[in-house]
Amino acid sequence: MRSAWRRQWRGKVPSPILWFLLALLSITTSGCLRTMEAIDPRSLPVTSFSARQLHAHVSFLASPELAGRQPGSVGNRLAAHYLEEQFRTVGLQPLPSLSGYRQTISKQMGDNIIGAIPPVDHAGTTRWIVIGAHYDHLGYPFLGADDNASSIAILLETARGLTTASRYGILFVAFNSEESPYFGTAEMGSQFLFHHLPPEIGTADNLHAVIIMDLMGGVHWAPLKQAIFATGAEKSPEFYRQVTRTSVPSLTVLPVGIHLVEEIPDRGHKAFSDYDVFRNHGVPFLFLSAARSPRYHTAGDVASTLNYERMAATVEWLRQLMAHMEQDETLYTFHPQRVEFADEVAAFRGIVEQAIHEDSLIPGTSRWSLRKLRQDIEWMRELDGSAPTRHQLERLERISIRVQCLIADYSGCFTF
Repeated sequence: MRSAWRRQWRGKVPSPILWFLLALLSITTSGCLRTMEAIDPRSLPVTSFSARQLHAHVSFLASPELAGRQPGSVGNRLAAHYLEEQFRTVGLQPLPSLSGYRQTISKQMGDNIIGAIPPVDHAGTTRWIVIGAHYDHLGYPFLGADDNASSIAILLETARGLTTASRYGILFVAFNSEESPYFGTAEMGSQFLFHHLPPEIGTADNLHAVIIMDLMGGVHWAPLKQAIFATGAEKSPEFYRQVTRTSVPSLTVLPVGIHLVEEIPDRGHKAFSDYDVFRNHGVPFLFLSAARSPRYHTAGDVASTLNYERMAATVEWLRQLMAHMEQDETLYTFHPQRVEFADEVAAFRGIVEQAIHEDSLIPGTSRWSLRKLRQDIEWMRELDGSAPTRHQLERLERISIRVQCLIADYSGCFTF
């Protein structure tokens, strides 16, 4: 074969593009490493009551009968009806101005589903905490278990334990039409809610804080089996204090900056969930995610591929967080440029240190990605804790995109 290759190209000078392709072929065929096995989610237990409840929600929402819950479809409307019934079952109240749980975006698109826990004191101006996640997906054959039935299930089970009125009103929102082509448009469910706040909420100044969830069930790499990422709260020091003080024994919550999460493989620096409109209008927000898995936006994103016990731990963590926030009379401020660099570095240093260990390499890691990760960890170890420079922030963003790329099992992660 090699002799035939040489005869074919004897006397010919390959173009620069061909040289690049040959080099890339050499890299991809010689860069394989023995890595740890990816987690098989079907082997994970679903034993607690909360986990079984979460599994039931996801199994319905991500069933073939709902055909991927595309906005305007029959499956999307069946999901909306299910959410109405569940809101009623867990004790959420409809807002009087909506005459039910539905906020209609359009007859063609469908509805946001909204349920409330009113505040204890109805006198004066009420401040509200919003807990939200989108329930739509891409349509058949993409059933959307992780994206985003996982977060809707967590929202429902969190509401089940939070029906006692508190200092703040709590608004549970299942957003419609988050996926493309609606993202960032006036028809996006979260955009529609923000620009059409029900009279009970009033103006955006009455939004105390917003908690958004997306991709909460996926699992691929064992060291992150019990971990989720908490991002965005760094823009509000008062909110960040409550987020970082909240803990439950069976869950690791990694605080990282939104500027790191928005570094998306193949897409660059871009917002990608329902927190965006609130962030853009200076509302303190927290975005929770377990990150993309290799099943993201594929037909393999089905109910059997989620980590339900971690989701159950997240429900308990959210209940604890809400208890802390309920006791906190502090007005949360918002600082668009604020970062918690030391915490970000600590989170990614812990991840990368495991990612370079021979017994815990991320599945699919090439020798070229491993080399980059080793350079990354050396750089992070040398940081002295001083205020970050623009170059240091950009370097950590590149580390974040490399880690995301590997966890999602994309190719070419060493190029970032």
